[in-house]
Amino acid sequence: MLCTFKKFIFLFFCIVSLGGCSPLEMLNATVSDDGYTSVLNRMYGNHPRQELSIHVPTKMKKNADVVVFYYGGRWQYGSKNDYAFVADALTSKGLITVIADYRLYPQVDWREFVQDGASAYQWVTKNIKHYGGNPNRVFVMGHSAGAHIAAMTAVDESLINKSTHRPCGLIGLAGPYDFLPIRDEDVIRIFSTALDINNTQPITFVNLGDPAMLLLHGADDEAVKPGNSTRMAARAKALGVPATASLYKDTDHIDILISLSSTFRSFSPALADATAFIARTACD
Repeated sequence: MLCTFKKFIFLFFCIVSLGGCSPLEMLNATVSDDGYTSVLNRMYGNHPRQELSIHVPTKMKKNADVVVFYYGGRWQYGSKNDYAFVADALTSKGLITVIADYRLYPQVDWREFVQDGASAYQWVTKNIKHYGGNPNRVFVMGHSAGAHIAAMTAVDESLINKSTHRPCGLIGLAGPYDFLPIRDEDVIRIFSTALDINNTQPITFVNLGDPAMLLLHGADDEAVKPGNSTRMAARAKALGVPATASLYKDTDHIDILISLSSTFRSFSPALADATAFIARTACD
């Protein structure tokens, strides 16, 4: 019931403030970029969707911590340009924020959008010092399908060049990490070319030496079940990887994302928990 009430507030605010809009347009309309500067549309590959934008806090410490954020969209849609509210949230905490596009199904195979996530991360580690960031303290973060890509970047060592530092930590919002058997027809098609379906699952690759993990999930999430986060964290901890799964009461799949915005931050403590995790995580 509380989630339904939250949605009513969200949609009502959208209608009365902007005369009707998409939810992401509404969130972005509340954002002021006074606290950060943006470097837009840097290419990390040759394809038009292999592109990222860098958002740098106006006031930040030298060698600032960095977050690479991957948005969701069932691996089939989305744009970095829709997530100004995420840049606003993270830069307000002094974090350089990179939001990456990636190629989408059906234009590419599942392995290619996963590799795009890793390639964007590698570009950041090589170039972020030019923007005041610490290449040894780069965290990967994502929501939904983006959390899957972030997780694969963090735990599948084959995606990262051996000369590249692995991520300092993984922050997942409502991520699918252990979602077999796949039941939705469109998602079945996305991963149908895998020779071993287990290799599409981040939980398969978890091993000692992986980055620390903070896996945040709404307890009322029906789109991606919370068990994805609890099982992933349990496996990581069993193997000696620092991992925490936090389930938020009365929070669903969308609540946890929009709670990053200043307008709806009361929906969950996701931003506070993520920034606390970054502050306490030591990186080799």
